[in-house]
Amino acid sequence: MKTRSPLLIAMTFLTCLSILVPPDVPAQVGMRAGQISRAIPEVAIARGGQNLNAVVKTLVDWGDVVKTGDGGRARVALDDGSVLNVGSSSSLTVTQHNAAAQQTQIELTYGRVRSQVVKQSKPMAKFEIHTSVGVAGVVGTDFFLGYMNGLFQIIVYDGHVRFCNLDGACVDVLAGQIATIRDGHQAPEQPTQATPSELTDATNATSVGGSALTGTLPAHHLTALQIVAVAVSVAVPAVVIPVATRGKRPPAPGNTCQTNPSFC
Repeated sequence: MKTRSPLLIAMTFLTCLSILVPPDVPAQVGMRAGQISRAIPEVAIARGGQNLNAVVKTLVDWGDVVKTGDGGRARVALDDGSVLNVGSSSSLTVTQHNAAAQQTQIELTYGRVRSQVVKQSKPMAKFEIHTSVGVAGVVGTDFFLGYMNGLFQIIVYDGHVRFCNLDGACVDVLAGQIATIRDGHQAPEQPTQATPSELTDATNATSVGGSALTGTLPAHHLTALQIVAVAVSVAVPAVVIPVATRGKRPPAPGNTCQTNPSFC
């Protein structure tokens, strides 16, 4: 009785395994990353050569590309509690999202996204959003990113973000600040205070509705001057308007200053 060679058995096993598991399919593709929690058509998910219509509760897996049309917007609720608000005419890929290990990588191909990231507390935790010219890495914050025509821009609403080019040159962008990377090998511009219109434009560009993102800076980031200005803008009309109109009666129908001066 002949016995089969151990080498022949091993080769047969490997051949069968290669048929069952094609080597060009990454093991992580198909793993759940989160789901669509809000969508304004047109929103689609590109997965394995297919374009799926993305509606509320559509699953988002590793390797999925979330695309929005000219009027479309989407909110992606990741499994670790983080939220991605994707603006119109945008495309991003959820390359990796391991909620247990807090390992997340997003590729923003083009467009706008606002991210509300839960605090990263695990060892070696990371949450990074990459573009072809740079990367934004956070430990728990609320920030906006725009990447169009080679211009990579960030606005931070809360916390701080490490904003780096392809060569590893970085700046720390704090709450209320804006910074830009104009080229993958050009150092990031130093952060400056974002103007109210820049903050508003970034909020409006990624607003999907609902209450997940408020679009305002936390109260503790307001300066004393800003607080005084808000208080004055509310108090002055409340005092001036009653004083200015005191003792004056509204004209009765048909009475005007021209027909009856006593009413003026």
